[in-house]
Amino acid sequence: MNTPTSLVLNECEIMERLISGELVITPILDPERQIGPTSVDIRLGFDFQIFNKTRHTHIDPLRKKGEIKVLLEDYLSRIHVAPMEAFILHPGEFALAATLEYFKIPTNLAARLEGRSTWGRLGLQVHSTAGFVDPGFEGILTFELQNMGEGPLCLYPGVRVAQVCFFSTNETAIPYTKKKGAKYFHKIGSFGSLFYEDVEFEAIRSFKDNSKELLR
Repeated sequence: MNTPTSLVLNECEIMERLISGELVITPILDPERQIGPTSVDIRLGFDFQIFNKTRHTHIDPLRKKGEIKVLLEDYLSRIHVAPMEAFILHPGEFALAATLEYFKIPTNLAARLEGRSTWGRLGLQVHSTAGFVDPGFEGILTFELQNMGEGPLCLYPGVRVAQVCFFSTNETAIPYTKKKGAKYFHKIGSFGSLFYEDVEFEAIRSFKDNSKELLR
């Protein structure tokens, strides 16, 4: 078993993997500014999703999958922001967005998405809890944007709002694309939650259906 040379990759190790093609981050428009000592700055894409809060009181995860899918499509509105135009995120608001970059992470690296301090000081959070990226992931990353500040934020596509750092690991036997239940790879735009596909809800649905049959 090979021992990783380091836990967090530095800029030289990141560049080596990018040049070899083992790690893919595309496009990197300004390597000199984007590649830091132990991370790569990433940009906001053009694709956003906002929540239509006035249409639904809630979405019950125990409804049939097809019904939930239709409800979620109605609950989320997709917005494409043109170049040089801004997406305005008001205090307390939450929206989904996509990275400009497409990632292909090898099976011996994991990644972590974090905000840039420049934007954090204005109150912008780029993820709620889902900042970890498994080895073998391929696709865009989805931002879970939230404005925790006191004033509206003007977010322009192409601006560096976040950073990704990479961790060495022994090669995994179960990359994300082969993980049972993996739902979010090979996406090229922001993607809403597929929580209703989790097997736990299937078990609860089955239990409730069986209970109803016994009471008849």
